Amino acid sequence: MLKKALMVFLFVAFLSVSCFAKDLKIGVYLSVTGPVAAWGKLEWEGIKTAHAVKSYVGKRKVILRLEDAASRPEVAINAVEKLISQGIKFTIGPVTTTNALAALPILEKEHVVDVIPTANGMGLVKGRHFATRVCFNNVLQAKVMADYIIGIHKKGVVIEDISQDYSVDLAKRFIDDFKHLNGRIAKVFPVEFSQTDFTAIITKIKQLNPEFIYFSGYYNTLALFLKQLRDFGIDTPVFAGSAASSYALIKIAGKSAEGLIFTDDFDPLIPQNELAKNFIEEFKRRYKRLPDSPEALAADAYMLLIYGLEKEGENPKKVANLLRNTTFYGITGKIIIKDGEAIRTVVLRKVKDGKFIPVAIYQP
Repeated sequence: MLKKALMVFLFVAFLSVSCFAKDLKIGVYLSVTGPVAAWGKLEWEGIKTAHAVKSYVGKRKVILRLEDAASRPEVAINAVEKLISQGIKFTIGPVTTTNALAALPILEKEHVVDVIPTANGMGLVKGRHFATRVCFNNVLQAKVMADYIIGIHKKGVVIEDISQDYSVDLAKRFIDDFKHLNGRIAKVFPVEFSQTDFTAIITKIKQLNPEFIYFSGYYNTLALFLKQLRDFGIDTPVFAGSAASSYALIKIAGKSAEGLIFTDDFDPLIPQNELAKNFIEEFKRRYKRLPDSPEALAADAYMLLIYGLEKEGENPKKVANLLRNTTFYGITGKIIIKDGEAIRTVVLRKVKDGKFIPVAIYQP
């Protein structure tokens, strides 16, 4: 009798351990160090907040595993390989297009589902089966900005960061769209991500006297450019892409950032639904501030992945098929996903009095 009772006890104990052992791991690979660490850290805060809002799939607890992808493709490769070695089949990341180009082929080969929060470059999800994204691509944001500018200005110059795939792609698409609308681009100036002196370029811009400047690079390079541009006494309006969306830009550029207008996916001042309101409140409770676009997009990447897991279970192929073709009402608004590409809400935001404010919104 004692032996039988002991066997029952061991069996129940085994079942209990087995249940607790079945946590659902989701891998996250973001640039939490390196030149765009400000974005990576914000995205991680967004994912953790979304996880606090929804931390279970059925009865299985979701466990997040973070690997630093830095801001270099070789580090991104190491990051996803580490996650794969842990048996992880579902991931979120990365921050940048350059890292995505490096990591996605490996994830695709291993049939790992990946939801991209902020990498906008074209071609990232085309022809793939396991990758999707919640952010708009450069085709959409370039068109929205070209349509907006042409109503105000007809002649401008473009500055592209030739060391960043995202920037090169965005600049090309903006130029094509603006010219198609009978706008004129007087000059395209190449810069490097690590560049800190823009004197030569600003001198030429002053000579050309354009009606506007379109800058397709990241917030840190843009901030330094803005500071030097305004120090030269040039008040030409500046427009930018979604990589401008970081309060680090204002911290670096100060008052020189005033008037900048850029494309973005989200603005906390105009929440699109109850999910957004709940996320904003939870984020404020945790971090004592409003979330911004990087945090909200990363949270949407997490929520979309959870949605797929709830609908299709833990079969990577089925989850990927759903996520690549669905309509999702996320924190950042309505997202229509077709073959992994997001057709979604686009917000135009402006720097005013040291803050980002919405100036226009485009619905899909």
